[in-house]
Amino acid sequence: MTTIQPRPPRVHVLGLGSIGSFAAHSLAEVPYPLTPSVTLLLHRSSLVGQYTKNGSRITLETRDGEIIEHSSFKLEFLQGGKWHSVPSTSKPDSVASTVREDIIDHLVVSVKGAQTVAALQPLKHRLDASSHILFLQNGSGMMEEVSEKIFPDPQTRPSYITGVISHGVTLNSPFNITHTGFAATSLGPVPRSESTRNNSEKGAAASYLLEALPLVPRFNATAYSFLEALQMQLEKLSVNAFCNPLCALNNAKNKFLFTVPEVRKALLTEISAVIQALPELQGLEGVSSRFAIEKLESTVNAILTKTAETTCSMVVDLRQGRKTEIKFINGYWCRRGREVGIPTPINDSLVRQVMERQGDSELATEYL
Repeated sequence: MTTIQPRPPRVHVLGLGSIGSFAAHSLAEVPYPLTPSVTLLLHRSSLVGQYTKNGSRITLETRDGEIIEHSSFKLEFLQGGKWHSVPSTSKPDSVASTVREDIIDHLVVSVKGAQTVAALQPLKHRLDASSHILFLQNGSGMMEEVSEKIFPDPQTRPSYITGVISHGVTLNSPFNITHTGFAATSLGPVPRSESTRNNSEKGAAASYLLEALPLVPRFNATAYSFLEALQMQLEKLSVNAFCNPLCALNNAKNKFLFTVPEVRKALLTEISAVIQALPELQGLEGVSSRFAIEKLESTVNAILTKTAETTCSMVVDLRQGRKTEIKFINGYWCRRGREVGIPTPINDSLVRQVMERQGDSELATEYL
């Protein structure tokens, strides 16, 4: 009698920068029997050639200098508004393909915050209420924008998972990364409606990713309730709101931030006030002490001490003429401040300055 083997879970990864490549590499290390089939979604066909050039694999260099490679990935690339699968025997100069229209079960999104809606638009028809999307990005507010612009109907909207990643990862070249700093990844299922906001298990019902990713030691992931993961995200966002724009505007490494303690205190005072007023955190034990100004300052100083020689991503983006993630970092505090009636003049000013510097003067007027 022939035994039919169950189909392995299928995970697609969108955004193959440092974090997306790290996530894909980690998914390849999920132990059997939960080992997934992983597909890399490439927004241009030229990346197929880059993948081949890298030996048709993702390579990771550890902090100890060890090179670890994984090559079991499938590829799809976008061309003419359609997704095409790439046979494993394809050559970079002659990419044979078939059009893919199948529903995506599990999707990891690691594109830049400002690119999220545009990157997901060509996948809209392949995502439905049975799909799960893990947003593994820097910043906050991308999920809300995706719901508004791509999945406005809650009944057909995929389930969301919020991800907070603190690992240090450097992209050396396409599909080639270095794991520079071991840290942690926090995952939390997002409730599907207001009525289930305090019951995360009803939110993103038993996503495979919440079970599989914590099994990978290198990824060091833990699944939390939505509200606990949200608080971790707000802590990271508080640090980034101080570090990123000030370093970017001054073209400086993180150690520059030790020279502006008065700005740090004023900015974190704004952020603390906004957090304390957020409706989703009302009544939760420990919020007041966790997000007190002194506690936030202590958290920021501890991180700056470890990363004094680091050049943050927003500095690099401005140097290279790219759009930054300011809208989803300081801009998040501006939006939430307006919602709860807390003025955020320092965050508003930083958003305006960065937007003007990156050539978005018209958009900057929103923050006057």
